Amino acid sequence: MKAHYRTITTLAATLLLATLASCGGSGVSSSASTGSGYQGVVTNPPAVTYTGEDLNVSNTVQAIRQAAGPGLFVQNAALDTAAGSHASFLVNNPGLLLPGYLNVLQAGSIYGAHFENSILVGFTGASPQARATAAGYVGTVSEAMTFGAPNGTACVDSLGNSVYHLIGLISPFIDVGISFNAGSGSGSACAIVLGVGSNTLGQLPTSPVFYPYDLQTGVPPTYYNSAEVPDPAADLTLAMQTPLGHPVAVSLYTLANPVLSGGDIVMNAFSITPSGGAALSVRVLANTGVTTTGPALTVDNVIPRAGFVVLLPLAPLAASTLHDVSFSATVKGQPVINNWSFTTGVAN
Repeated sequence: MKAHYRTITTLAATLLLATLASCGGSGVSSSASTGSGYQGVVTNPPAVTYTGEDLNVSNTVQAIRQAAGPGLFVQNAALDTAAGSHASFLVNNPGLLLPGYLNVLQAGSIYGAHFENSILVGFTGASPQARATAAGYVGTVSEAMTFGAPNGTACVDSLGNSVYHLIGLISPFIDVGISFNAGSGSGSACAIVLGVGSNTLGQLPTSPVFYPYDLQTGVPPTYYNSAEVPDPAADLTLAMQTPLGHPVAVSLYTLANPVLSGGDIVMNAFSITPSGGAALSVRVLANTGVTTTGPALTVDNVIPRAGFVVLLPLAPLAASTLHDVSFSATVKGQPVINNWSFTTGVAN
């Protein structure tokens, strides 16, 4: 698993770390499974039992998934247990909620935010997968952690204003476990564990997913890329010492195209333009093998699979401004074209 760490300037001392894993599902959906092993999107999951900030996390995540289209999550008791035990472990063991521990590789090349030492109080498993398995979950998991967020909504908002975390947010996972632990003076820990059960590979929509989604408002204009580890634009950080604009992510995975290699994808256009202005300077991140007839591509193999493509504006977006996005690609010989708009919020 790979982990990512970042600081969100708009949230005092908030740290985010996520593990990436392959995607699958739990079998709860409004659509039947396909021959590929994937199923249609979840549209009507059972009512959740979350309360307080856990409920705020759930509501915020589900609102994003509902609007963007990758399918809703299904609350899973085992993953709730795994999320809750790990958030408590980090909060209750003194000295763990510090950047010098959270973003440092521990045993097994696991970042501190996702690691548990068996000699400490509350140990339930060294890795996210081990903790989920110990809680009774059968499947593959990915864990996202935020630290210092004031509430559950801010926890999820931080995930959306990123590159690698954002990809996880729009991926084909089905099951979810949530725990927001406010801590006792040392800061909060927010755990979101995403899972794919052993009976399906995951949920997929009938059309690609784009985020920020069409007509979304209040999108943070600034992305602090130097706070995400690995930094998806480290050379820009060194050269400019300035933040970037909010990333725009695309998932090309659909029920018709559940598996994609780089050679299946040809990029033709990917741009963002503020209302009344000119197209912004951007960097387009893509996996090895993706080709282009238009925008220059930067190979980023931290992006977990070829069907995810991310646009990075090279400067913060204008606040409180409508932005038009244009995307065009050929996927397995078929055109994928989308033009949509979102509006930024106040400066962050």
